[in-house]
Amino acid sequence: MKSSKFKHIQQSIPVFNGDYLTVEKMTINLPDGRTGIREIVLVQNAAAVLPVDKEGMVHLIRQYRHAVQRYTLEVPAGLIDKQETPEQSAVRECEEETGYFPHKLKKLLYYAHSEGYSTGYTTLFLGTELDYTGKINPDSTEFLERVSMPFEEFFRMIQKQKILDSKSILCGVLYKFNIDISE
Repeated sequence: MKSSKFKHIQQSIPVFNGDYLTVEKMTINLPDGRTGIREIVLVQNAAAVLPVDKEGMVHLIRQYRHAVQRYTLEVPAGLIDKQETPEQSAVRECEEETGYFPHKLKKLLYYAHSEGYSTGYTTLFLGTELDYTGKINPDSTEFLERVSMPFEEFFRMIQKQKILDSKSILCGVLYKFNIDISE
């Protein structure tokens, strides 16, 4: 379908304003001339990093996610702070959550994580040349456990659907198959 020049959003009404997100109810113009309603979640963008050390160990975090009512095993990630680049955020989050500082980052992917209802994008990185600083400093409401394992074990967990987090799955698959997505 071709992109058109009409005004897509007729009206946008905030229905919820929280600390992390805002929800707006939008009246939009559809390509056939009718109108539709969309509920859109407005969030900050995020960055995530798959930290892999020289021995091939990955350093992940386990935490309880209330939205899905389970513990998840994930790559370190978080929101990109104002005045911060995705790279700076990835390095900061990796050190805060695992105690590892990645001296080298390789961008793996920039993607819309829930494009049907959210404005959020996530930038994924591979982090290497790791130094353990021990400076673990999660947010005050985060209760994290660092989990280290060989990359191949992590990838088997992805294959067995033991890893359910999309950013972690994408990092694992892109790294495993050395997929280079150029800008």
